[in-house]
Amino acid sequence: MNSPETRTTFTCPEFLNMERAIIDEFVDCTTECHTEVEACVRALNQHGGPEYIHRMFRSMHSLKGNCQMVGLTPFKDLMHRVEEIFAQLRANPDQYFQELGEFLLMATDQIVDLLFELLKNGQADENRRALLAGVCETLRQQTAGGLRPEAFREAIETLGGRAAEKPTNDRGERVSLQLQDDFVLMRYLAEKIDALTVFRKDRNIRSVDMARELNAALGQVVDPRQLEAAVLMHDIGMAFIPHSIFNKETNLSREEIRIVQEHVQIGAQLLMRLGGWDEAAAIVLDHHERYDGSGYPNHKKAEQIHVGGRMLTIIDTFCSITTERSDRSYKKSLLSAISEINANIHTQFDPNIVGAFNDVVRSMMMRSS
Repeated sequence: MNSPETRTTFTCPEFLNMERAIIDEFVDCTTECHTEVEACVRALNQHGGPEYIHRMFRSMHSLKGNCQMVGLTPFKDLMHRVEEIFAQLRANPDQYFQELGEFLLMATDQIVDLLFELLKNGQADENRRALLAGVCETLRQQTAGGLRPEAFREAIETLGGRAAEKPTNDRGERVSLQLQDDFVLMRYLAEKIDALTVFRKDRNIRSVDMARELNAALGQVVDPRQLEAAVLMHDIGMAFIPHSIFNKETNLSREEIRIVQEHVQIGAQLLMRLGGWDEAAAIVLDHHERYDGSGYPNHKKAEQIHVGGRMLTIIDTFCSITTERSDRSYKKSLLSAISEINANIHTQFDPNIVGAFNDVVRSMMMRSS
């Protein structure tokens, strides 16, 4: 009779002895990264898009960096091996297939499970950690010449999962009605808005990145998920504006201006209808208010405006200035945009948030130099 495999465990005193506030923040960041990976895999399986691969890689890289920051040494080698697979996919986004996404999601699931097991019990399953590390190393060797579905099917089965079978018909995938993750839907809609004109190319992606950095610089004054939802949905109402108005190069009439301004209400109402996004809705509703009270739709001023709305109006203005437009065949420099924003503090923008935004843009310029 065979004896059961001896269960070995690992622990990490350096991490477990940290202040509770740091551990809680790490858990929040880990959960956010895990949710992002799951949403990206779903999106890739449904309609593809290299931007989801980039987001997934960034989330895993953040998780790896956070593990190193809090001293989770047992995860260092494991995270590095998983990230290598992510990096190979990022370099070859056209090689994505469903088995690859399923494996990456399974690997992320197991890493998160091990982290929470460690937190709950003070120790976690070393056999499971070592198995995942070994599978990742085997995959790295097997895919050195290119990503192959069969290698990932074997990896999934080794980890105790079951790879989804490919459809047997050759007429393409059937379109089925299923409830998408909210973020998958929001990102899809944001892409459609950016596709309405060549002058909005990748605007929402850049805006989300800037909002995330600005929020961090201000000490996370807004829930990160609510803020991202607001950024993705803040211009969704523009899809309902007639093309004759949307693409008009001359001055708008009073009635046309009223129609354009309705986009903030449309975006806010859609978020309210989705449920659970009340703060994001408030941000969208307020993102065209001005610090001096001369904005719309409610003529709020200063602190009456949601802090997320005060952040988003700066980001929206910055992206507008630094992007080509139908009435301007060139884009202004970052410095020109910053100068224009700083010239309108107290009237259009919150001076304190502008100060933090200046630091964010300065960091962006240093990274790109």
